[in-house]
Amino acid sequence: MIEQLKIGIIYKDRAPQFFLDAVPEEVPWKFEYCQENAVLGGPIPAAKDYLAVFFPLNSETPEMQRLLSNMFPGAEIVGYGESDRPSSLKLSRSEDGIQIVRIPVPFYLVSHLMESIAMTKAQRREIALVQQRADNVQDFFDAFVHTVESCSNITDRKLGMSLLINKILSHVQAEECILYLFGEGSATLQRAYSTGNIKDLDLFEQHANSAIVEKVIKSGTPYINNNYLFEIRVPFSKESVFIRSVLCYPLQRRGEKVGVIELINKGSGTFTRMDQDLIEMLLSPLAIAIRTVDMFENAERLTITDDLTKLYNYRYLMKYLQADVKRCLRYKKKVSLLFIDVDGFKRINDTFGHLVGSQALAEMGQVFKRIVRETDVVGRYGGDEFVIVLPETPLNGAMVIAERIRKKVEECEFVAQNLSIRLTVSLGVANCPKHTLTAEGLIKKADAAMYRAKELSKNSIKVAV
Repeated sequence: MIEQLKIGIIYKDRAPQFFLDAVPEEVPWKFEYCQENAVLGGPIPAAKDYLAVFFPLNSETPEMQRLLSNMFPGAEIVGYGESDRPSSLKLSRSEDGIQIVRIPVPFYLVSHLMESIAMTKAQRREIALVQQRADNVQDFFDAFVHTVESCSNITDRKLGMSLLINKILSHVQAEECILYLFGEGSATLQRAYSTGNIKDLDLFEQHANSAIVEKVIKSGTPYINNNYLFEIRVPFSKESVFIRSVLCYPLQRRGEKVGVIELINKGSGTFTRMDQDLIEMLLSPLAIAIRTVDMFENAERLTITDDLTKLYNYRYLMKYLQADVKRCLRYKKKVSLLFIDVDGFKRINDTFGHLVGSQALAEMGQVFKRIVRETDVVGRYGGDEFVIVLPETPLNGAMVIAERIRKKVEECEFVAQNLSIRLTVSLGVANCPKHTLTAEGLIKKADAAMYRAKELSKNSIKVAV
């Protein structure tokens, strides 16, 4: 099938008699005769819609071929020479490999030549597509290998996944690529990774996108819409971001639902069948990569979290605190620490049993997490004792947070085993570099301050000395 319909015939002084016979009225090509000086006199924009261009042979034939190849990219450049002998060979090649036609030539011979050129070009396109697909596969394979190899370290893990989705984005040529995965112990999809190219994406998710993602994961079928129109009004800006096209696929591994991959705003405006084929090729290895990352995260989570409260455990707390104190001293920052003990907790265990006590501790941990910032680290030190590390927080800021915790616990009604239990806590506060210059010193100072609070009145806060 011929896609380029024009055939150019260049001549020097006069248009040649190119065909021996008449050209049929209906032909798949349009013949255009152009004088050589007009063509080479330029500048002329590159003409890409030519199947072939014929030019008169002369002593500068190779140079002419190069010039015409640049002016007519994609066209087959064919030389022609005139012949008075009817029996002369009509098609041949020069020593330079240039295809030559002796004119006048029967139309059927040119037609045959054009069909051969068109077929060759189609085969070249197919080969190029196959090569591109092979390059894509190799490129993605390398990215998947890198992602899996980086799983052992949390920073490298996030970087590996980020590089992977950016790799997908670059091949599909879209504006945004997002991975939605199930949260820990949750049946709800959450945005886990994205390129961040579209700002204020939350508005789109809240009003429209969450329904698309949920439908895709529930039905197990992809969603494509090249005529989407949603306006994201950027706060404090007169400009808006428009969602124009959406391509969304479910991610599954061995029948298990893993998540959803979504691409937004195709660069050319329309997601093509080729884009869909590419994403479909990636679905299985992408699901495997995500599951591998999950396995490492789950294993890591088990080593750094407390089984009962799901807070950080003592081992992680000390490791984190030591690193943060070093950072604090190096960059002349401040880090504060809260040491918390539940008042009279033994009475809860003795009265209601250890199961109720354990559930109350788990609820207590969630109370702490809801009060502090995302950057703060909440952990169980042991028994009914908790530690909260407050990075880049001066002593007065730590005191404000400590008071919020004390008051919230005092007001809270713990409902372990459907019982109504009231609890209070005593807190000790220490700061680096004000009170000590080591992680162990912070723990000791805050612990001692907490014991003074318990001895004096309980349900109170004391600062380290």
